[in-house]
Amino acid sequence: MSPKKKAVLFFFVVLVLSLPLGFEYYSSQPGFCGSCHIMKKYYRTWNDSKHRNIACVDCHYAPGEQHTITAKFKGLSQLFSYLASPGSTVRKRAYIDDQSCVTSKCHPMDEKLATKKILFTENVSYVHKTHFDKTIEGQKLHCATCHNHTSSKAHFNVSEETCFLCHFKNTEFNEGRGRCYLCHEVSDKPLQKQFEGIKVVSDVKPITHRSLEEAGVSCTSCHIELVRGTGEIKTEDCLNCHEEEEATAKALDKKLMHEKHVAGQQADCFNCHESITHKEVDDILEVVRSQCKFCHPDHHMYQKAILTGEKLEGVPKTPALMTEVKTNCLACHTKKGVDAQGQPILRGSPEACAACHTKEHKNMLKEWQAAISKELTTAKNSAAEAESAISKVKGKVSKERVDEARDMLTKGKHYLRIIELGHGLHNKKYSIMLIDAAMNNFEDIIDDLNDNE
Repeated sequence: MSPKKKAVLFFFVVLVLSLPLGFEYYSSQPGFCGSCHIMKKYYRTWNDSKHRNIACVDCHYAPGEQHTITAKFKGLSQLFSYLASPGSTVRKRAYIDDQSCVTSKCHPMDEKLATKKILFTENVSYVHKTHFDKTIEGQKLHCATCHNHTSSKAHFNVSEETCFLCHFKNTEFNEGRGRCYLCHEVSDKPLQKQFEGIKVVSDVKPITHRSLEEAGVSCTSCHIELVRGTGEIKTEDCLNCHEEEEATAKALDKKLMHEKHVAGQQADCFNCHESITHKEVDDILEVVRSQCKFCHPDHHMYQKAILTGEKLEGVPKTPALMTEVKTNCLACHTKKGVDAQGQPILRGSPEACAACHTKEHKNMLKEWQAAISKELTTAKNSAAEAESAISKVKGKVSKERVDEARDMLTKGKHYLRIIELGHGLHNKKYSIMLIDAAMNNFEDIIDDLNDNE
């Protein structure tokens, strides 16, 4: 073979061998990633970020994996997504290996990074080690658990909503993971305007957050509106990722869900949870005014006890007659009125009975009320007689018998209290059964103690 042909052959062989290497190099460049229509906005946010000098493959592939066959097959999967998708978004969640972040060239997880107090916002600092040491059941936090893509304006960021979900889900206000001082320093700054900009003299004690904390004043006194929402699981959204409806049956298994989705980096928190907000509002009084449970944590508990006819000692479970057809308060409380404080309320109305039943039922409320009131008066008189019997035998019978009698008296009075405060006509049958049980207690006390007087 002539020297010329050898040279041509050598050049051709080199060209053939270098093409894969050249393509491998070209396909590892950020510009190649950004050439796909579904990647353009991600490329743009990357190019505007602090990581613009870090190639895509340095983060999206673990150290040592960037130039392997495995990496190329992963790239092919993105190519198939590109060819098959007419849309402009990537449906598959990006996976970032922690090792890509903590290499010696980037953010080595040494003591300095682990314990460094980082200013997250103007008033909130963050320490990595604290969050790795204390996680929620089933979780294994990864860098991308907090540092992820949540906005089209940034390639990735730390979303405050993620912080709020972990800190406030399943916690009482200012308790556990939701304690204020975990993120906020207790301030010594005076809260009264008269102390603004002046030196506080020694004999004047200004009100500060610290003085309020020391005095045991609850944070809810001023900040109850700051946390809203419960972060509930949206089980119907399971079907966005899972074909089988059986997947929803396991949705409330916290440990399993966190292992598969958080530790496994398969989903974003808000693919499953509703968000929790943590911010001030303009009208703080309206927040409290519209939520009765803030001031009345168990409002209408006696009415509910009467309507559900809960099982008690000596009284079987006896729900109100209309429970089976799911009749609620608004079916009967149709008449507009005002309470003792002048607040508008809805009262029970005889006309509501007639509207559903017959005209004859219009008198039913009065009849039931009269019957219950008569029986209740008799029971109260019997309670007074039982209490008198207990007083008369003090020192004449054993303390154990007196204590037993008092327990029976207390239980009977509690039954009458349910009827009075729950309005017995909500469930006439159950109310009469409560009165009978209470009367049995009172009469047993009277008979027992009078025999030994």
